[in-house]
Amino acid sequence: MRAALYARVSSEEQVEGYSIDAQRRAFQTLVEARGWTAYGEYIDEGKSARTDNVNRRPAFKKMIDDALTGNFHVLVVHKLDRFSRNLRITLEYFDRLSKAGVTFLSINEQMDFSTPWGNLALTLLGGLAQFYSDNLSQETKKGWAERRAQGLYCGLLPFGAMKGKDGVPIPNPDTHPGLVMAFGLAAQGKSDREVAMALNEKEYRTAGNQGNRPFSKDTVRGMLTNRFYLGYLPDGNGGWMKAKHEAFIDEELWNQTQEMRRRNSTSTNTRCRSDRKVCSLSGIAYCWYCKGRIHVSFTKEGKARLGCYNRSKGWDCPQKSALIQVYEEQIEGYLETFHIPEDYQQKILEAHRKLQASYGDGRAEEPKLKTQLSRLKDLYSWGDIGKDEYLKQRESIQRRLRTFTSSDSHPRVLDKLAGFLSNVAKAWGQADQEQRNKLARTLFQEIWIKNKQIVAVKPQPEFEPFFKLNYEEFVNKNLKKRPRGDSNP
Repeated sequence: MRAALYARVSSEEQVEGYSIDAQRRAFQTLVEARGWTAYGEYIDEGKSARTDNVNRRPAFKKMIDDALTGNFHVLVVHKLDRFSRNLRITLEYFDRLSKAGVTFLSINEQMDFSTPWGNLALTLLGGLAQFYSDNLSQETKKGWAERRAQGLYCGLLPFGAMKGKDGVPIPNPDTHPGLVMAFGLAAQGKSDREVAMALNEKEYRTAGNQGNRPFSKDTVRGMLTNRFYLGYLPDGNGGWMKAKHEAFIDEELWNQTQEMRRRNSTSTNTRCRSDRKVCSLSGIAYCWYCKGRIHVSFTKEGKARLGCYNRSKGWDCPQKSALIQVYEEQIEGYLETFHIPEDYQQKILEAHRKLQASYGDGRAEEPKLKTQLSRLKDLYSWGDIGKDEYLKQRESIQRRLRTFTSSDSHPRVLDKLAGFLSNVAKAWGQADQEQRNKLARTLFQEIWIKNKQIVAVKPQPEFEPFFKLNYEEFVNKNLKKRPRGDSNP
């Protein structure tokens, strides 16, 4: 029998009897006593079991996935409330475990929940666990309201602060210089990303709920707009109230920072509105290093560049950016080896002919639409309809007119389509950025980038067989010869 441990402790429960080490010791003792094999341990530290969003407990989610695939036979917890304090989650996931043939064992309760009586006990204990959690939440809110009334901060202290002897926050000598540096750089016009990189270079790390992690532009934004540093507290209703602690940042520096951030924000928003263009690889490119998204930015000359979004936030990702043409040339080279079989080409052409024929069936409507467009223009010029209504109706009519094409153009369109089907790289070369994006999304689910190289693609399921057929040809053409497996595993 393979047994797995799920252990959890929230940030308030790091005491003997609840600690991760205590839960591990109890698990090892149980496994040895029963002669089971310890399969593994799933540990969630600093995680609450009250939430019904299991994605907030990554180890819990991984444990459930492994249990449902049959990786172990028994799930062991130190106590039921380690598993969940939400009755719906408790019942839902125990039902899944039961159907997968996984037995659940709680060391403290010493019960086998796979029996009918065990199921009844599970329902009662799960309800009590949720009652305790709900009651604890209410009591916590009361305590926070009382602390706010006394001018004391609630929760984990932000970066640069520590608790004084009387419980009032004071500057932390180790991190307060970093806080002042951050505000100073922002007041000079540095972006949130640049401030994050400066803090990380000085080896400062975040505090509070973020844990000990590198700064990103998002954490910097939250820090630079936190009025805690001016000597205020959240009042619990979306506003601020005066606190007992003194200001951590000079008010003049605070005002300079907010004004510079406002200017930067206005400039960035204006630039972003002008740069909202669809690029060939928008939405399907990923970073090989950190597995994050690859985003598009634009140079002053209007040229598109691809770069890692996480790196732009200040994360320590080594991904290098490059002009989009670098990657487009690689895609075109790859597509030169991609061929759609002739029988499929004929099927696609036949489907297109039927589509064009269906457009032709409605061509009698075309003169009526043109008449409506002319009449609409007259109504607007006479003042019978407003500008917004005129533009709305005109766009609707023009959209319908665009579905009709001249019958004389059908042979040319079909010839062009046939050429593209026989040579997809040709279609890529002649397409604009928006058309390339549609083509890329049609062929690929994901494109993976490592610096200036596309290192992997994931085809759309319906095109995967075609890519497999062409893979050997691609390897032979681009690598010339296969590398030895022992020298390049």
